[in-house]
Amino acid sequence: MALVLSDMAPNMSGNVASDQPRAMYLVELALDMCRQVLAPNGSFAVKVFQGEGFDQYLADVSSMFKVVKIRKPDSSRDRSREVYIVATGYKL
Repeated sequence: MALVLSDMAPNMSGNVASDQPRAMYLVELALDMCRQVLAPNGSFAVKVFQGEGFDQYLADVSSMFKVVKIRKPDSSRDRSREVYIVATGYKL
């Protein structure tokens, strides 16, 4: 597979203590899928919410891909912690 794209997010309750771990669980599932199906030099784009676990997740993605960029869509509210990680050049 050449691309894994994940726009998953849990239903947010407004309680960061429970919302953030649930969101991180979903992005971990998406990264695990990359390990299972992504071809060499493939790409990965994932919606992530910045918070607890984000820095480690970014480090994990960076260890698996040659180029990793963080993008915040113009449509996203300024106060939103939503960003997208776009990674290319999957390293087996």
